[in-house]
Amino acid sequence: MEISNPRYNTKQLRALGWLILVLLIGSANGVAQSVSEIRVIEESAISYTGFLSKARFDQRFPGQIKAGTADLYSGWYVIYKHESLSYYFGPILLESTGQDYLEQLTQTVEAAVQQRPSITNYRLKLSFEPSTSAAEGSESDSSESEDSESGYGSSPPPPPPPNIWSLMRSIFGI
Repeated sequence: MEISNPRYNTKQLRALGWLILVLLIGSANGVAQSVSEIRVIEESAISYTGFLSKARFDQRFPGQIKAGTADLYSGWYVIYKHESLSYYFGPILLESTGQDYLEQLTQTVEAAVQQRPSITNYRLKLSFEPSTSAAEGSESDSSESEDSESGYGSSPPPPPPPNIWSLMRSIFGI
């Protein structure tokens, strides 16, 4: 088979250009969607991360897929991010309990990294979610990148919600 003219005509070039554009937009949309989706898992699942394989963990703790942090219930979350994974363990009522879970998950991840040094660029942190506004969300994204250098970070906690003890103090005047 012999090709006499290796040039494409204008219609073929336009069609090729549109095809490339559609593929680029589709792949960018897919990447953006996979990055923004998070998986919310109950915090008690952290105890199982040390001995279940990823497949068995995912089967036992499917969690809920959320489109973004705005869809989360208010509370503290232990957050693990690595490549396309975004696991949010929570919501947790108390920051101190969240710190304990973060420490437990940190030990598990560090043990996994010792066995597989190829695991890099992961982030672990404790954060109160959801952010109160979109503006704070963008600010917290920039502070998260600063916190990621050490692997830890937490946003400033909101004022504590009224609890039973403050109610009793107000009733009995203690």
